[in-house]
Amino acid sequence: MKSILCLLIAVAVGAALQVSGVPHGLLLGAILVTALVTTRSGFAPATPYGLGYIQVTLGIATGLMFEAWDSATASAMLPSLGVLLLCLTVQIALAGGWLTRGAGWNRTDALLAVYPGALAAVFDLLESEKASSKVIIVHLMRLLLITVLVSFLIPGQGSVAVVESPPLSTGMALTVFALIGLSVVLGRLLLAIGVPAPFMLTAILLTAVFVKSGWLHGFHMPDWSLNLAALILGVRIGSRFQGLGFAELGRHGRTAFVSVGLMIVVAAAFAEVAARWLGSDPLSLWLAYMPGAIETIAIVAFAGGLNVVFILTHHLARMVLLHFAPALLVQVRRAQKEV
Repeated sequence: MKSILCLLIAVAVGAALQVSGVPHGLLLGAILVTALVTTRSGFAPATPYGLGYIQVTLGIATGLMFEAWDSATASAMLPSLGVLLLCLTVQIALAGGWLTRGAGWNRTDALLAVYPGALAAVFDLLESEKASSKVIIVHLMRLLLITVLVSFLIPGQGSVAVVESPPLSTGMALTVFALIGLSVVLGRLLLAIGVPAPFMLTAILLTAVFVKSGWLHGFHMPDWSLNLAALILGVRIGSRFQGLGFAELGRHGRTAFVSVGLMIVVAAAFAEVAARWLGSDPLSLWLAYMPGAIETIAIVAFAGGLNVVFILTHHLARMVLLHFAPALLVQVRRAQKEV
């Protein structure tokens, strides 16, 4: 009952912000309401299957854009992916150097804090490496700062537009349900071996196959599904503040802000250089080189009319690259403990 009440308040506040012209007000309103409820009461609203819904919804919406995708587009992206690897190296080196030299952190905590991956993998590594709990504050700052920054810098829909979509035919509905089911089943298999954002990855790839096969011709994701994904994402971000008091946040907040700020500035610098070299849009490159927050980036990019396929391809490449090694490390260490 408490979770439903919190969700309703988040909807009301988010819709009010959206109608009043605040960019991505639904997402930001949900974060604000949930963070306040969580820090003051210690209660975090439950969103079962929320992350899976977000990933499948955004994955299908992204995969639908592959209708205009060809080999020339893919090959043109390869140089930018190379720049991404160099950008990640500089981001980790600078932010990690600040935490070890400027803030006096030990090397383990610093490396885990600047690891530009998903929070789930970070939690797993925190447990296996017995790192300090202050590391999670840096990742929360990264998630929150990126969300707020890109939401305000990238224009979104100022008001909620009601668009009437034609009803699905029986055949199309069965096709969509089959796509969702396959995405979930294959995603759970990838989840078991530690692949990051598994449902988004399977949904993107399967949707692209369905689109190229002509099975989803004329299908579009309804606006309400993306709005619901933004709401759930905001609630999940706000819920991360459970168990963190204002004193603890204030004590490590400045250190977290500086380290995350360095990574974002490095992303902007590389985006500007790559834009001149590759002739691409610097804003899309900046979002592509961001150190995390793939679901937030996807929602904001969709609302801003940006090249979502280009941006999310970079994020998926980053996540697969950065998560396979830690996931393998965790599995090896668990196996050693069992032995």
